[in-house]
Amino acid sequence: MFNLDQAIAEWRRRMLAAGIKTPVPLDELEAHLRDEIEQQAKSGLSEAEAFQVAVEEIGKAHPLQQEFKKVEKGHKIIRAIVLVFGWLAASCALAYSVVFWDFDWNFWSFSPEWNLKLIWAMLGVLVADAAIWFLAKASREKASRAVSLMFCVILAGFAVVWLRADERATGVFGGAREVPLWWRGWRTLLLCVPSVFWVWWRRRHSAQKRGSTRGSRPIHLD
Repeated sequence: MFNLDQAIAEWRRRMLAAGIKTPVPLDELEAHLRDEIEQQAKSGLSEAEAFQVAVEEIGKAHPLQQEFKKVEKGHKIIRAIVLVFGWLAASCALAYSVVFWDFDWNFWSFSPEWNLKLIWAMLGVLVADAAIWFLAKASREKASRAVSLMFCVILAGFAVVWLRADERATGVFGGAREVPLWWRGWRTLLLCVPSVFWVWWRRRHSAQKRGSTRGSRPIHLD
C-alpha cells in the first residue's frame, strides 16, 4: 500500500544523494511538493499518482542540483565579499584605535593619562575586537579565510615591530621618559588578538567538520 510520508522521505534521500545539501531549500522544496500533491489529489488522482505527477512537476534531481548550486554559489560570493570588507574595516578600526591610544600617551613622551581620547580609543578597540570575533567565526569560505589571515598577519607584524625595545618615547621629537615593557607588551597583545580569534575559529570549524564527517553515513539507493 502506498505511503505518502515514506515516498517523500525517499524523495528527500534522492535529493540529498543528488547533491542538494542545504536543509532550508530542501525543506522549502518539500513544502512545494506537498502543495502540488494536494492540488493533484483534488483533481481526482490517487495519492500515488498525485505524488508521481508532483515529482515530475517539481523537477528531477539533476536539474535541481544545478539550480541549487547556482544559488549557493551566488550566496557564497556575496558572503565572501561582505566578509572581506568587514575584515578590512575591523582591522583598520583596531589599528587606528591602538595607534590613537599610543599617540595620546606617547606623543611627546610616555605619559599615561585618563581622558576622553583614551576612552574613545578603548571603545574602538573593544568594538573592533568584537567585530573580528564574529568575522572569524563566519569566515569559512576560502576567499574570506585567506583575506582574514592576511589582515591577521599584517596586524601581528605591526605588533612585533612595536614590541621592540624603546629606550625613549617614540613621539615625533622623541621624549625624555622610557616606554615601559608592560605598555609595549599590552599594545602588542591588542594587535595579536585577531590572530588568536582566527586560530580559535579555524580549530573549531575543523573539529566540527571532522565531527560531521564521522557522523554521516552514505545512503544506498536501490
